[in-house]
Amino acid sequence: MIATLTGRLRRRHEDRVVLECGGIGYEVYLPPIALRALEGASVEAGDKASELSLVIYYHATRDQPRPVLIGFTSDLDKEFFERLITVKDIGPMVAARALAAPVAELADAIARQDEKYLRALPGIGPQKAKNIVAQLQAKVAKFALARPGAGAEPVAARPAGAGDVEAVRELVWEVMVKQLGHRPSEASQLIEDAFRRRPTLATAEELFDEIYRAGQPGAARERA
Repeated sequence: MIATLTGRLRRRHEDRVVLECGGIGYEVYLPPIALRALEGASVEAGDKASELSLVIYYHATRDQPRPVLIGFTSDLDKEFFERLITVKDIGPMVAARALAAPVAELADAIARQDEKYLRALPGIGPQKAKNIVAQLQAKVAKFALARPGAGAEPVAARPAGAGDVEAVRELVWEVMVKQLGHRPSEASQLIEDAFRRRPTLATAEELFDEIYRAGQPGAARERA
């Protein structure tokens, strides 16, 4: 199993690169978001070529014994990809091609149940968009908080102490209103309802999961 690769960029194709590591050239398929992140990387002979570090998803099955390496520029992007391939009818190559926008933007769309947005992604039709929303709506809170340069463990994952519950409430309210498109009063009510159901919520991620697991706030906005 190959988990990471660090080496020199030797070739660049439309949807993949060849990365030379220890004298061996590895062909790595890159999702659109990874390709954009590497636009400034240079392909040259010798030590002048850019050195890259990629997080790798290794894909091989009985039906496809020839391994495919799919590369990401961050652990968080790979983690989102791994959530995406748990959805019915979304295989690794379909999921990789669909990563045509920042993970935070994709997660926002899933949380809002924005199937129209998802259908515009490469390889995602109406049924796949429905499946993604149905299976992932309650599982994308941490990704919706991710921003360029964020590490694999965003602020939402940090546990809050007893005196930090209000800070968690404020963080979630701000994200729901400013990033996910909820009305202020609706966001406040959803947060209160979540704490009523689970008073022991301690992190923003737990609060997001409870909100989106229990109800369908996107549908509530459409009915309003």
